[in-house]
Amino acid sequence: MTSTQLKRWSLVLSLIILVSVSVNVFAEEAKVVWRLGGAHSVGTPETIGIYYFAKLVEEKTNGEMKIEVYPAGQLGDAVGSIENVIIGAQEMYANGMDWSVHVVNDFGIFASFFVFSSLDHMIRFLETDRYKQMEQEMINKGIRILAKNWYRLPRVLLTKFPVLSMEDVKGHTFRMPALETYFKVWEKLGVNPVEIPWAETYTALDRGLADGTGSPLGSIYGMGFYREAPFITLTQHMLMPFILLVNERAYQALDSELRLKLDEAAREAGDYYTEILKKKFTEEKLKMLDEGAVFVEISTRLFLQKAQEVALEFEEKGLWSKGLFDYIQSIK
Repeated sequence: MTSTQLKRWSLVLSLIILVSVSVNVFAEEAKVVWRLGGAHSVGTPETIGIYYFAKLVEEKTNGEMKIEVYPAGQLGDAVGSIENVIIGAQEMYANGMDWSVHVVNDFGIFASFFVFSSLDHMIRFLETDRYKQMEQEMINKGIRILAKNWYRLPRVLLTKFPVLSMEDVKGHTFRMPALETYFKVWEKLGVNPVEIPWAETYTALDRGLADGTGSPLGSIYGMGFYREAPFITLTQHMLMPFILLVNERAYQALDSELRLKLDEAAREAGDYYTEILKKKFTEEKLKMLDEGAVFVEISTRLFLQKAQEVALEFEEKGLWSKGLFDYIQSIK
């Protein structure tokens, strides 16, 4: 073989190797790529949790499935994102369970105050046939709750001023999500509620558009709320899971093995989220105290009374199934 022929064969061999490598790289790319939207900032346990979920999915499926995470409202607000999941414009969305009221009315009970007396009480309800019917209604409308074991810390009140009694909130403007229950309860307490998206809450507090807001304990530090509203009143007025929502058609289109791995990743990430949430809050509370935050414990008896009045009024108006509130109270 001449030197010219040898050079030609070397070139051909190099091309074969290059094409082979390219094919292998392409083969290793994810077969399924989903978009997961979130409402929380990057430093919050919620966003840390969904990134961990995405990592688990990629690992468990050996790269066959990839979840692209878009935190901090990058894919839109909660209502728009849930609608996008239903129609398939995005495959997943993560937020509190109360937002599911925009799909099934009975989930509005999670947006009412003092419904659950403890985490164990809430978990007992999540295991009932009555709750499972609510999940099935979600599926019937095109959206599935993938995991609900992402247990949040209770929701509390953050204000620019100290709250030592129910009278102290009257006349003040509080940031509220686009959920009717929130508005009605706080109006009953004498508050002027204003609708502001979660991702814009810090700015609203900073600019004086709101005097206070509610927030899960575990989200306060990551969202920075305590810097503008340093009085943290431990009302613990709401308990609900953080959940992963998925488009039902996309979920059913996966082969059974991918669905199994996706479910496993969601549950494992929920356990991880619940654990880091407790640990991070313990550390973050000390940091917030050092920066001037004030944690206030008060009697919630009058808050509870007003909230229960509103809950029963809502049932009469058909905002959720009649008897649901009393049913939940009966399984404490």
